[in-house]
Amino acid sequence: MTTTVTQENPVSLTLPHAVSHPVVKPAVVSGAHGDRLEEMPLTTTIHEFLFKVVKNGVVFWVGVAVPLGTTDFTRIQVFFHPTVVQIPVVHARDEDYPTFAGGWSSTLKRYIALQGGQLAASRRLPLLVPFTTMAALGGGAQNMFTTDPVGTLRAVTAAVQNAFVPFVLPPPELRAVGVTSFSSGISAMRMFIAAMKSSGLVREVIDLDSPFIVGEPADLTPSPGAVSSCYTQVPRAHPPPGYAFMPASMFAGLSSHRDVHARIGHMMYHTAMITSVVV
Repeated sequence: MTTTVTQENPVSLTLPHAVSHPVVKPAVVSGAHGDRLEEMPLTTTIHEFLFKVVKNGVVFWVGVAVPLGTTDFTRIQVFFHPTVVQIPVVHARDEDYPTFAGGWSSTLKRYIALQGGQLAASRRLPLLVPFTTMAALGGGAQNMFTTDPVGTLRAVTAAVQNAFVPFVLPPPELRAVGVTSFSSGISAMRMFIAAMKSSGLVREVIDLDSPFIVGEPADLTPSPGAVSSCYTQVPRAHPPPGYAFMPASMFAGLSSHRDVHARIGHMMYHTAMITSVVV
């Protein structure tokens, strides 16, 4: 299999720069109806990359956020964004994907800084954001992780490492991978977990409010040998450890973002990374 990785972001983004977003102030989430969360501004410094990955002639795109001061590229976090088509809304179109045009660059690309900035407040490791088309959810050649998922990750992390190290080194030997999805991104994350199963590298699975989707179970997403957690507004009887019920009342004091679902997905990753087991 032939894989090439090319960095496409401007220097203004690959150089260290500050990113700022409101986040949920870290707190113990008990799920009690009397609890109230607070928001706070969070400013961190990251490098942003956009990699064009070509595997056997098929083009894929991966965003990467690297916190300032990162030197270890053997441990990574991977974040899966929601599906780009949510009828009747189309956030990005598959036909624009090969050139990363349209909604991919104007809407989806923001997840690199949005989640990467939250990770950077507590961790010094890369965050990969695989941009996923609707066709990729069908598997096969249109999904970048169908074949040789570990090799694909190593190719990207090697490209990241090469951006920081002025001499050629072997590709980083991955030791641990954490995965997170927001909302309908759970579908792409499950496919990734299945593809990575034989590697034993997935150590952490974080679900940001997929139970809010009709038909999705109010449960944790498992992976062999991984610690699983779920932050959700959907209650369940006898929740397992790691299932954090967050009713709307907890978000009553927040003003950023339009609803509880968006607040969990866009503002809770900072809290999740503070307690991450991938260090």
